Amino acid sequence: MKRGTLCWVNLEPASPPEMGKTRPAIIVSNSAQNLYLQSVVVIPLSSQSGEIWPLRLCLEIAQGKTSYAILPAIRQVSKERIQDILGIARPADMVRIDEALACYLND
Repeated sequence: MKRGTLCWVNLEPASPPEMGKTRPAIIVSNSAQNLYLQSVVVIPLSSQSGEIWPLRLCLEIAQGKTSYAILPAIRQVSKERIQDILGIARPADMVRIDEALACYLND
């Protein structure tokens, strides 16, 4: 599992305000650590949110299709929850995610 991989992830069970159901997500944990750990850190994606920097970022996930990375929903998941690989995020989108994560996770 490489950092930047777009995949379908089963996020159930979830308790509000956690995002649930099976949805696309982007892996943001370190590729080297992902080789050894049984879990990865993902940011769930949604098709129904607008962009609100740095909490929600508009990304192109496939052939012009957009989705929104919901940074407050970041979570660790078992690799067993990953159901299918959609592709790899564009480098420009990963730069935006890195900048937003730095802003969101720092004081």
